[in-house]
Amino acid sequence: MKKKLTLNNPHTRFNLSGDRDMFHRIAADMIKNGGELAPSNHWNWNLGHGSNKDMKLSGYTDELFIEKYSQLEMMLNPWIGVTGMKSISADVVAKYERFLRDIDHLGLLPDDVLSHGLANDWRETDLGSVMDTNLISAFFHGHPSRKITICEVGGGYGRLAEVLIGVLSGSVHYVLVDAVPGSLMYAYMYLKRQLPHLKIGSYYQGDSYSNEYDCYIMPAWQVQQLPEAAFDICINIESMQEMEQYHVDYYLALFDRLLVVKGLIYLSNARDYVFSGEWNIPDNWEVLFFNNTPRSWTADHPTQVFRKRSGNFSKMRLIFEGLFNQQIAAWKDRQLINQLKLHIVDRDRICNELKLEISRLTVQIENSHGQKARIVE
Repeated sequence: MKKKLTLNNPHTRFNLSGDRDMFHRIAADMIKNGGELAPSNHWNWNLGHGSNKDMKLSGYTDELFIEKYSQLEMMLNPWIGVTGMKSISADVVAKYERFLRDIDHLGLLPDDVLSHGLANDWRETDLGSVMDTNLISAFFHGHPSRKITICEVGGGYGRLAEVLIGVLSGSVHYVLVDAVPGSLMYAYMYLKRQLPHLKIGSYYQGDSYSNEYDCYIMPAWQVQQLPEAAFDICINIESMQEMEQYHVDYYLALFDRLLVVKGLIYLSNARDYVFSGEWNIPDNWEVLFFNNTPRSWTADHPTQVFRKRSGNFSKMRLIFEGLFNQQIAAWKDRQLINQLKLHIVDRDRICNELKLEISRLTVQIENSHGQKARIVE
């Protein structure tokens, strides 16, 4: 049955205080056991010294926790960006609705998106959740006889997990994998509060991994616990774009190991942001969707959907890549045209200002000549 997207505690969902003890337990575990799977330097900017291999626990002080991690609101900017955390506006709704209205087979969009969104404190990223959920479910071949199994790497505070679990209520086993201490802390706290009727587990609550959980949060350095070929869907959204080559290669290989044959892969990342390396997509991943979306804030920011198969689909991927490169070129042409239009507007404004100034000076000169003539007379 179709239903518009509703979220529990819409006006207070981000009013969460962090758990200092849990945060320090996670940070200590990351430094001791994270190894190469600890977050990239992009996410460890708060330490202020050292590399992933020689991080010191002293970097994660109480002062750091209070300044950066003590409130969920503090983490929204790093997780979803300055734009994503803003309340929706008419311009944002127009941008997303053009794309979403035709693909919203789940009926998550209300008739009046702006009014409903403002009344329920929607952020721009919530429109992204509507998009992700519709695209994932459209390409997924469900299993009505058993739970749908999902693994998301870099799920932040649980934005997409909350919506997918809600839409697929009672039939999901969702594993949220992350390496950032703040994410591992708040994902558990946020989902526990937002989905109180479900069984939410966490490695840092002493919960042993089990597929009996509706959602289980674990650090990246514990993914060896996840069984091979046991997941239907693997997801990464705007997280690999902030990693290093080793991390991206590792997680792509992890997805290939975790997925069942015909399982779905959903990637949505800028490819010209922090990470600008190679996207070594396995040859046995069939391309289903490859396109920029309203989330794209650069020319090279595709959302990609793949299906794991047993053949070689690398040639098909080259064709999709070539078509997408044409999108990139068209995007850049539009940007150039827009810049030229702005230059023309500026030029016309300056010309009009000069004309007015010339007219003013002309009148002033004429008045001056008139005064001189009267004096001579």
